[in-house]
Amino acid sequence: MKNSNEVQILPATKTDYPQLAQIYQQSRKATFPWVQHPEISDFIRDSEGEYLLKAVLNQKIVGFLSFYQSANFIHLLFIDPEYMHHGVGTQLLQAIRLQATDLVTLKCVRENTNALAFYKAQGFKIIGRSLWRKPPYYTLKDTKKAAYPLL
Repeated sequence: MKNSNEVQILPATKTDYPQLAQIYQQSRKATFPWVQHPEISDFIRDSEGEYLLKAVLNQKIVGFLSFYQSANFIHLLFIDPEYMHHGVGTQLLQAIRLQATDLVTLKCVRENTNALAFYKAQGFKIIGRSLWRKPPYYTLKDTKKAAYPLL
């Protein structure tokens, strides 16, 4: 029997979208001061056509990751603000590494110093910088090749 405090990483379904959208909005309000008015509807637009994993703790969705499979690109990784710094993001990354067919990449806004520190601790390295985009961002690539069984 599983410990009730154990996070489960599962594929998300359309019935999960309202909860995922709420996490997306709440997390962006808490951590993205450069986003003026995050809306619940942003989630559908921003994750369209992507594979979604959800993190579930005690039957509650506490985070998610959206993945553009053909490019091995993590587009979104968001955690409910109440569950940040509890290893949920790490578990979502570990799960996507098991499914990716190459080292994953992602973009992270330069101002998002907490996320940048998280990704660095997870083994990601900066491989590019935006020059003209607003807000400016870094492109990061995972370096933990041993964590990818399909490589």
